[in-house]
Amino acid sequence: MQAFGKFIVRNRWWVVGVWFVAAVLIVGLSPKLSSIESNDQSSFLPSNYESVKAGDIAKKVSSHSDSITDIIVFKARSGGQLSPDDLKTVSQTVKKLNDAHLKEVASVTTSDSQIAPSKKAQLATVTYSGNGQSTNTINAVKTVRDNLSSQLQATSVSAGLTGGNAISYDTQDASQKALKYVSIGTLLLVLLLPAFIFRSPLAGLLPLFAVGVVFTIAQSLIAVAGHIFNFKVNQQLSVMFTVVLFGIGTDYILFLLFRYRERLRTGDHTRGAVSFALSRAGEAIISAALVVLSSFAALFFAKFGIFSSFAPGLVICVAVMLLAAVTLVPALVAIIGMRIFWPSKAWKSASLKPTISKKIGGLVARKPGMVAATVIILLGIISAFAFSYRADFSSFSQPPKNTLSADAYNSLKSAFPAGAINPGQVYIQSGHKLTSADLKPMTDKLQKAKGVATVLPAAFYSGGKIAVVQFVLSDDPYSSAALGNVAGPIATAAHSINSGDTHAYVGGASAAIADVQKVTNRDLSVVFPIAAAFIFVILGLLVRSLIAPVILLLCVALGYVATLGSAVLIFQKIGGNTGLISFIPLFLYLFVVAIGTDYNILTVTRLREEVREGNDPRKAADLTVEHSSATVVSAGLILAGTFASLILGGISFLTQMGSSISIGVMLAAFIIAPFLIPSLTASIGYKIWWPGHKPAAKK
Repeated sequence: MQAFGKFIVRNRWWVVGVWFVAAVLIVGLSPKLSSIESNDQSSFLPSNYESVKAGDIAKKVSSHSDSITDIIVFKARSGGQLSPDDLKTVSQTVKKLNDAHLKEVASVTTSDSQIAPSKKAQLATVTYSGNGQSTNTINAVKTVRDNLSSQLQATSVSAGLTGGNAISYDTQDASQKALKYVSIGTLLLVLLLPAFIFRSPLAGLLPLFAVGVVFTIAQSLIAVAGHIFNFKVNQQLSVMFTVVLFGIGTDYILFLLFRYRERLRTGDHTRGAVSFALSRAGEAIISAALVVLSSFAALFFAKFGIFSSFAPGLVICVAVMLLAAVTLVPALVAIIGMRIFWPSKAWKSASLKPTISKKIGGLVARKPGMVAATVIILLGIISAFAFSYRADFSSFSQPPKNTLSADAYNSLKSAFPAGAINPGQVYIQSGHKLTSADLKPMTDKLQKAKGVATVLPAAFYSGGKIAVVQFVLSDDPYSSAALGNVAGPIATAAHSINSGDTHAYVGGASAAIADVQKVTNRDLSVVFPIAAAFIFVILGLLVRSLIAPVILLLCVALGYVATLGSAVLIFQKIGGNTGLISFIPLFLYLFVVAIGTDYNILTVTRLREEVREGNDPRKAADLTVEHSSATVVSAGLILAGTFASLILGGISFLTQMGSSISIGVMLAAFIIAPFLIPSLTASIGYKIWWPGHKPAAKK
């Protein structure tokens, strides 16, 4: 790293020039990230799951095999029952919609069976001629809504549009707004917090410029990779690229700047101070980035497409940021020099007054056992709430709050029985002709199955070789009860017909979400240990020890469980939510464990450095807290702030994600790295470095 640091400083102008040319060429020749974004959740389920197989059969019997549908909810403006005149208006409106031959709309249908029992609403089904991946199909939602508004403007009837396509349209709009708010919030944090920490506007502009360049390049590379390897990126999750890049990027820049300022205070005011800072901070930066990279790479082993397709984007982001952190950033600092801290004079002071970090370091050195025990007990209490965790899968099918599709969705739920919102289906496929008599034993069991309100008569297709039996759930199709029943007693009843060449597959929204639950649980059990193994290997190579990585992983695991417990406490216990968004535990693990480990790495590398200088474990802990805690806390504050900016998006998933990760980052940066890890190393002593480092005689 010393030779590399000297090379970067010596060729600083060439390094900046190469980055500039690369940015122009890559961005100019690449497609936009939006070209690989998607909100179609079904495209992310593996093909071997039952609901997907049911969907494949559904395509065989559908007149529009590639189309999707939405629901129009008509209701009286007065809030009461639909009058005979209102019902006539509904029929006329549906007819006019068909006669208008709206672009991408195949048909609009309704019937008396779609009138609510209370007569407070009537439904109509909109069938699109395109598919859910088509931008034109998604944008057709606006055309339908505009037409409805125009037709019903002077009537006593109002209408709303909801369903998969309408939700995709509103989610797309909400995601674009979220990206806008998150980007503004993140940029302000990245600009203002470093400027405040170093009392210098240039210190704030450096991360903004450097990470901005990386962000632009990374987005283009992700789009290129998406086209080459044919993967999509969930639109809501693509907002995370902004936060991840600016969060970890600013962290790595702070690692370098704090070490550079520390070197300046020794009296070394040459450009050699930059190469020295890079040689010392570079090891922590590279190791931290490799931990994040390997954790994100573990997502490639996930079966759920949202996870696995998100992996390449995250890996690209971190890889480009790592390259910039050890080349572009030190080159820029070498060019700017000491002016990076202008107008502050604090960097000139070689002897500073005792700081809070110095006092904390003294406390950790004097009473490491007490400090460690206090932190472990505190985190243990918070962790206890994690046992009350419940998964909420409604985010896959429910629209974002305060949108037109949400309003229509709520109107639909209030007028119809819970299960009528989205009936389930059993698709029976056979090698011979099926009859109602053949299906009766199965339908009888289905009618008696827990969670089923009504079973409708079977419909036959393909000469009787395919039969479809619809059933109405007694619970909300997206509730935990419905998911459990569909995956349990309902599936058991449906599969009772399986024999020879006859097989039944349960389909519908509840079945799809139940499969999402299965694949998510599977991915949690696979990705967690793979990521942990990667992290252990990297930490072991970094500190040349077998004991220290185990201690670090245990600390990180405790931080993860405490973070999950905090999220449960805030959103379930206090907020009253039915559960946390289903895949938050996985992303909490990846972001809190991977990114939070950055601070542990910075701390442990400084601990090792102090021990190698001849300091005993307690003195090493004292000096480490004194010199590195300000870096860790500052970096953690910025990273927590950038993730907290996700709350500004107003999307439920992003709100829970941003809040939870912010808590995890703060636990890692404010408690685990400056208190728990130094106190544990001081308590364990030289044994923690076994078999690598041994006591050295102090010079």
